[in-house]
Amino acid sequence: MKPLLTKRRAAISLEAVMVLPVFLVLFGAVAQIMITAQGRMFVEQAAYAAARSALVHMCRPTEPFCTQDAQKWEDAARWALVPASATQGGSSCPTITAGQQILSTDNRIAGRDQAAHNALCYAFNPTNIEVTVAWDYVSRAALTDPDNLPVKATVRFKLPLNTPFRKFVEDGKTNGVYWRWGEATVVLL
Repeated sequence: MKPLLTKRRAAISLEAVMVLPVFLVLFGAVAQIMITAQGRMFVEQAAYAAARSALVHMCRPTEPFCTQDAQKWEDAARWALVPASATQGGSSCPTITAGQQILSTDNRIAGRDQAAHNALCYAFNPTNIEVTVAWDYVSRAALTDPDNLPVKATVRFKLPLNTPFRKFVEDGKTNGVYWRWGEATVVLL
């Protein structure tokens, strides 16, 4: 009776060893899909923030003596992308005054200052984000009411990839961070 029990245990162990890699690969693939979907949400939110800021700060075509600052809607998009930014692989970055104030006053960040600093640097790095904002003359609203034009904002961002599958879906690698382009467009009236 003893040898049969030993053979059964050996068979169960062998089956477990054969099935475990399949479950690990499946779990990793699902994790990568979820992280990519979450990053897509952050890019859509950044496009929305850029469009909202442009509605306030962008000169209308009927205002001839208006000066506009594109930095306003770019910064709105960057702040929306800080939570999706890489927290490792920090490099030198410009001084972000509001970010330094947040790091110095928020006790919830204490102990994670370097990670927060790296995320700010990643989001405010000009090579990691592209923001395009323009009045949308093609939409139906532009045809019916030319004084109330909708604004179209497009944001492209290098979404950092953090799972073992990052090498299979990457678009590039910079400073040790694997990334994939994420893009979203929002039109607001």
